Amino acid sequence: MNFSVIEPYAPMFWGGLAVTLEVTGAALVLAFALGAVIAVLKVLPCRPLRLLLDFYTSLFRGIPLIVLLFIVYFATPQLTGYKITMFAASVLTLGLNGSATVSETLRGGIEGVDRGQYDASHALGLPYVTMMADVIIPQALRSVAPALVNEVITVLKSSSLVATIGLMDMMRAAQSVQALTYRAFEPFVVVAIVYYVIVMLLTLVANQLERRLREPQGPRRR
Repeated sequence: MNFSVIEPYAPMFWGGLAVTLEVTGAALVLAFALGAVIAVLKVLPCRPLRLLLDFYTSLFRGIPLIVLLFIVYFATPQLTGYKITMFAASVLTLGLNGSATVSETLRGGIEGVDRGQYDASHALGLPYVTMMADVIIPQALRSVAPALVNEVITVLKSSSLVATIGLMDMMRAAQSVQALTYRAFEPFVVVAIVYYVIVMLLTLVANQLERRLREPQGPRRR
């Protein structure tokens, strides 16, 4: 082992880390926004809509992520004539895949809210959107927040697959350093350590969040 060999390529790793975080952040925004909409629509009393959304979630949860990534990046120009960028293909793939899991997680949380909360909201005359935004979803988030943090970790780790289409993320940076130095252990260990540190930080956040959510929510003393 000789990590000094890869020191000159540190800027490449930093650049790869920036790309990884950008892809992950953009994909999470798409996954949570779309997943929340799907979850709310799934609890509506409309069977055709629910069946359509069930097919959507089963489709993106059933197709391997790397296959979906290849379809989005390589097949889009063939079908539409539009040359999608590597960054857009990566964000779209991770976001759509993540939205399926987020929607199912949120749906479970929404359906787990006590029925009395719905009845009370209806008795107060709250519109459906207001009821979901101010009453139901906040309570649902209390039970599914740790699972959502785990989904953040999953999207982060899955982002390493974007190297297969040539996007210069951390994994692609390690592959490039391997090709330049003919050494595989050092660059891939560096990437593994960076991913591990980020995942451990997110795990600490998830543990703290779960601990706070488990605390009894009694009235505060003055």
